[in-house]
Amino acid sequence: MNPIQRFFRKYFLSTIAALALFLLMNLALAVAIRVIADCRTSAPDLSVSALSAMVSEVSGVIEAEPDLSRILSKNHAWAMLLSDDGAVIWEEQMPNDLPRSYTAAQIAQFSRWYLQEYPVFVWQHPAGLFVLAYPVNSLQRYNFAMETGDVWAMVITVFGIFLVSILLMLFLLWRNTRRVEQAVKPILTGIIAMSQGKPVQLEEHGELTDINAELNWASEQLHKKDTARADWISGISHDIRTPLSVMLGYAGEIEDNDALPSDVQKQAGLIRKHGEKLRQLIIDLNLVSRLEYAMQPLQKTSVSPVELSRQVISDYMNNDLDEQYVIDLYAGDGAESILIEGDNTLLTRMLENLIGNSIAHNPDGCHICVSVELTDRMCKLMVQDSGKGMDETALRMLNAAECVSFTQSNGSGIPHGNGLKIARQIVSAHKGTIKFFETEPHGVTVVVKLPTMK
Repeated sequence: MNPIQRFFRKYFLSTIAALALFLLMNLALAVAIRVIADCRTSAPDLSVSALSAMVSEVSGVIEAEPDLSRILSKNHAWAMLLSDDGAVIWEEQMPNDLPRSYTAAQIAQFSRWYLQEYPVFVWQHPAGLFVLAYPVNSLQRYNFAMETGDVWAMVITVFGIFLVSILLMLFLLWRNTRRVEQAVKPILTGIIAMSQGKPVQLEEHGELTDINAELNWASEQLHKKDTARADWISGISHDIRTPLSVMLGYAGEIEDNDALPSDVQKQAGLIRKHGEKLRQLIIDLNLVSRLEYAMQPLQKTSVSPVELSRQVISDYMNNDLDEQYVIDLYAGDGAESILIEGDNTLLTRMLENLIGNSIAHNPDGCHICVSVELTDRMCKLMVQDSGKGMDETALRMLNAAECVSFTQSNGSGIPHGNGLKIARQIVSAHKGTIKFFETEPHGVTVVVKLPTMK
């Protein structure tokens, strides 16, 4: 999953979480309202069953507990007890304008609704029927009946509507997320491409047209800047090459002229030597620029890493390598049959830079081992030296692909950190990886992994 997909997935999931929280809060609110309503309609002081129990018949005489009158007065209510024939045989705070006798039809009617606008509740009593009346307009009473099938149909309908509403909300949410993704995805893709140095050309339409236009403008300016930089480096390299060749030619003639004093020949040799280093730096600078802007076409062929390593080591040994440097080659099992597809010239340059880096940073000499192995279908090329090594900061910067320049090692005063940068760019151009480690007990180990030919 790429960063763009992770961004929109996180956005979608956070919205779902917000929706779930919204539904949970509404459910909690509904429960709270129901609890409050139950509390308001279930006052223990006016429980019809409890009040009915406070009235008793003793030896034919109806008596009520003293607290009953207080409770009824506090709630502005009244009560009565009807005999089986409908006559009022006991009353408490009953209005005077109400009749004291009721027919069976009247009792049936007010037990379900109202008694002259008084909302009433009834409870069976040993002496008859206990009636509790609330103040006028204090309660609203309703009575309805439904068939069982209709009740289930209503429940299913309500649940179905709720489910459809949730699904519709999720669909609208998904649709809105998709619209945002379609609008923002090109922008994020363009930003990622710009961070990788690639040109960007977004379509300038839709709700985010202004942002697309700004990114296109920024990409164009960066491209112009990079092109100007590459052209400047190429032009400078070309302009310096001719006068430098003249300087090297005359310095070489002076160095080889035995008729001149030895001091003059020695000075000419130093001029030639430093001029060659300057020429190599110019070549490196030009190659770095071409690799950085992908202007160096790869001439891919089938390359044997073992043969390539032998050739590079032989070149070093045949070019008057100081005796204090020893270079060995180790080929693991099956290494001779390993083939990689790559540019032989660039891969040679990469290995030369890695070996040259070990030589340049260890002027007192060291042992260098080049090994080739097959690991997890990858060609593992390792350059290991027993020199003084690097500090942790330099290794960390190298592994983080940061530019590290060194000015020590040969006393020339000329920085030579481009070699490792070129090596990294060559490995990257061949879809490989390069890592730097500290050699035990001291030294530097460089591990290059390149894909093999299938």
